[in-house]
Amino acid sequence: MRGIIAALGAFVLVLFAISIAVGPTGFAPLSAIADVLAGRDSPMALILVELRLPRALLGVIIGGALGLAGAAMQGLLRNPLAEPGVTGVSATAALGAVLTFYSGYASAAPLALPLAGIVGAGLGAILLLVIAGRDATVATLILIGAALNALAGAATALVLG
Repeated sequence: MRGIIAALGAFVLVLFAISIAVGPTGFAPLSAIADVLAGRDSPMALILVELRLPRALLGVIIGGALGLAGAAMQGLLRNPLAEPGVTGVSATAALGAVLTFYSGYASAAPLALPLAGIVGAGLGAILLLVIAGRDATVATLILIGAALNALAGAATALVLG
């Protein structure tokens, strides 16, 4: 198991380095790193510090957070195949985004669409927890989640149709 974890960690580091090296402009990563360490303000150092390094770091951080969230959900539901669709959260997020898109707010404010998806997901999670109650079993959570998924999917189809 340790060997697999070490191999996956090395794979993430290789992909991190590739993410820094790949982009639309010609780029020499080693000279850019040398410029940054020496304190020189070269175009390559600017590209590295302002564009490519933040992109690569965000990719690693967000990927790790998604992996941890998935592992937490699988542990909570005691199901290795659990995903947000089981709880209905992804369907309520889609409903929030579709409602925002069709109301016209998405074109008025650039952040309206993703924020509506986040709010929809949050409301779906709250609704799931309110309906299930404090002492809900795993089976109850899954059944209520499936019903919430169907309800939000039907509401999305109604809005789209």
